[in-house]
Amino acid sequence: MHRDHRENSARVHQSINFNQTGERTQGQMVQCPRLRRHAQRAMYFRRMILKKLPFQSWVCAALVLILASSAVEAQDEMRDVVDQQMSWYMLFGNHRLTDQLGLHTEYQFRRTGLGADWQQSLLRVGLDWHRDDQYVVTGGYGWIRSFPYGEQPIGETFDEHRIWQQLITKSQTGALKWMHRYRLEQRLMMRESGRAWQHRARYFVQVTWPIPNHPKWSLSAYEEAFIGLRALENPVRNLLQQNRLSVALNHKLEGGTALQLGYLQQVLWKGSGLAAERNHVLLVGVRHNLDFRD
Repeated sequence: MHRDHRENSARVHQSINFNQTGERTQGQMVQCPRLRRHAQRAMYFRRMILKKLPFQSWVCAALVLILASSAVEAQDEMRDVVDQQMSWYMLFGNHRLTDQLGLHTEYQFRRTGLGADWQQSLLRVGLDWHRDDQYVVTGGYGWIRSFPYGEQPIGETFDEHRIWQQLITKSQTGALKWMHRYRLEQRLMMRESGRAWQHRARYFVQVTWPIPNHPKWSLSAYEEAFIGLRALENPVRNLLQQNRLSVALNHKLEGGTALQLGYLQQVLWKGSGLAAERNHVLLVGVRHNLDFRD
């Protein structure tokens, strides 16, 4: 009996770590009990996904990323975390040129508070290829200018030239409409100290619920995780660069225009692993789609 108890205790306190492929390895002990539980749950959902379940179960992939972000937050007591208020004013457009080709346009005016100072200016354009109503592939270019702001400001204002590629898939479960977006980014940073390339992967999942008896109104929620494609000095604390969680109210107007009012929680983990931002963002968006097909 005492022997069984010792063996069970050894299994409970077994070291859990992850290598860069996401596999569990023996090694450095994860001290935080919350982090250990989240890591075990993440491995469970990862095994489910690798079994090639039906397409609808890709929702589990979102749970993996949510659990991963929760695992990092479990160690936020070791970081300098600041809460800040932001507002993002956004204009989007997806304009059909032919049955298969389209043009993506986007500008985001990101400010601190309700518009007091700059956080970021983001312009993005791309060429869409519509395989059908469920699959869209896009490649494009973005110009981004980032500014010092808040309690953990960057050292300087700098520009970024970004090349990006993405795949969007759409599906429906009952009244719920799902959208998954997989994006790769190649980022050229133009700092005073010199130019530097960074690479990043992003996964986005959104669900939209049309409000019954009000066809022009809907509610939506999304989760997006940003993963740096680089060597990880500390995989547990630096796995994610950024995480976003949002809810919004949407309203369709005539002529391909839609309005959005929402809330976004943006968490940014700094590269040092010693600081993080938790930004509470007011979202105000306008989408206007044009159709140039005859």
